Amino acid sequence: MKRHLRAALIGIAFLIAVLSSSFIRENIFYSVIATLVLLELLYLRTSLKEEKCDRFLITFIFITFIAAKIFFPQVDPISLVVRTASLLAFFLLNLVLLIGPWSRFSERIRRLYFYRRHLGVTVFLLGSLHAAIIFSSYFSFSLRDTFSSPFTFYGFTAWFIFLWLAASSWDFLQKAVPSWGWKSLHAALFLLYMGAGYYFYTLQQADPAVNTHLGIILLFAGLWIVVAPYSLIRKIMQTYVFGWKQLHVLIYIAYLSILLHAWLGVISLQNVWLKGLFWLSPIIVFGSHLAGWIKRGQEDRTINQSIQATNQEFHDGGKRFIALALVKDFQEGKGKKFYVGKQPIAIFKQGNSFFAISNLCAHQKGPLYQGRFSEGVVECPWHYWTYNLKDGSFLGKEKFCLPVYETRVRDGILFVSEEPVNKEKVRHP
Repeated sequence: MKRHLRAALIGIAFLIAVLSSSFIRENIFYSVIATLVLLELLYLRTSLKEEKCDRFLITFIFITFIAAKIFFPQVDPISLVVRTASLLAFFLLNLVLLIGPWSRFSERIRRLYFYRRHLGVTVFLLGSLHAAIIFSSYFSFSLRDTFSSPFTFYGFTAWFIFLWLAASSWDFLQKAVPSWGWKSLHAALFLLYMGAGYYFYTLQQADPAVNTHLGIILLFAGLWIVVAPYSLIRKIMQTYVFGWKQLHVLIYIAYLSILLHAWLGVISLQNVWLKGLFWLSPIIVFGSHLAGWIKRGQEDRTINQSIQATNQEFHDGGKRFIALALVKDFQEGKGKKFYVGKQPIAIFKQGNSFFAISNLCAHQKGPLYQGRFSEGVVECPWHYWTYNLKDGSFLGKEKFCLPVYETRVRDGILFVSEEPVNKEKVRHP
C-alpha cells in the first residue's frame, strides 16, 4: 500500500478516535502532535518526489500547530486545535483553488497541479478534525442542535462535499466507475443534501433571516444541477462530460459555504481589518479565475483569428480538411491548441510531420498542448498520463483512447480532418 494511502488511513483512524474517545478530546493538542509525528515517521525514508511533497505538507502542519501553542498559550487546547485546524484548512483550500488559474500564467505553478488532490484530501482531514471536535464537544453529537445554527449548517455543507471529493480522489475510481455511476452518485448526493437543507430550514422558522438561508440553499441547488454530468454542462462545455470532474466542480459550492460558515460564526464579530483580510481571500480567488478566463478567451480569439486568416478547406476521400495555420508558425516539439468543429485539439510538429490529437486528457481534462512531447508521445502536464500521438492510445494498462485527426500540408498551410480518424476506438473513463 502506498504511503499516502496509509497516511490517509491513519488520519481517518485518528478522527474516529476523536469522536469516540473523551480521553483523546481532553488531550487533543498532544494527540494531534503525536499523530503528526507518526505521519512524519511514515515518510521518513521516502525518496519519491510525490511523497516528499506529502512529508513537506505534514511538517508544515506540525510547525503551525507548535507555533500556535507557543504564541497563544492562554487559549485552551480544544479551542486552539479547532482554530488552527480551520485556519490551515482555509489556507490550503485557497491554495487548491488558486493553482488552476495561476497555472495559466506560470510553468512552475503548473507543476503543482499534480499535488492538488493531496492538498484537497488534507483540507478534508483538517476540516473533519475541526468538525469532529465541534460536533462532540460543543453539540454533544446532536444533529438537531448542530443544524439549529446557520453557520454550522454551512460548515456541514462544505464538509459533506469535501467528504465525497476526498473519497473519490482515488485514481482507481476515476478509471473504473462508468459514466452512469457518476451520474447516479451526483444525483444521490444532491438528494441527500436537499434533505439536509430541508431539515435545516424547518429548524429556522423563528429566524428572521430564514428566507435568506432558503435562497442560499436554492442557489446551491441550482449550481449543483447546472454542473451535473447529465445537465446543461454538456451544452456549455461542448465536449465529452467526465462525471468525476463534474463532481469535483462542487468545490466552489463548498468554498462559498466555508465563507458563510466563517463569516456567520466568527469573522462578522471581528475588527474591520480582520474582516477585510478575510474577504481578500475570495477576491483573490475569484479575481484569479476571472483573469484566467480572460487569458483563455484571448488565446481562443488568437486561435480563431489564425483559422479565419487562412480560411481554406478541401475535401479528399469523403473527408473535409480545415486549414489551421501556416506551417512556419509551429515550433519543433512544442504543442499548439486549435479548435476543429468546436472541439479542442493539440497539434505537435516533429520534423516534417504533424500530429493532431484531442487536447483533453482522459484523466482530468488536462491541456495536452502544454505537455512534454518526444518521439510521437505526449505527456499531460497535470498528472503525467502519456499518449501515443499516432493512434491516441493511452500508454498504460487501461485501454483509453483519445480522438486523433489526420493532418495534411498544402502550400505551406497545415490542414486537419474535421472528424477523428479513430472514432470507433475512442474511449474515456
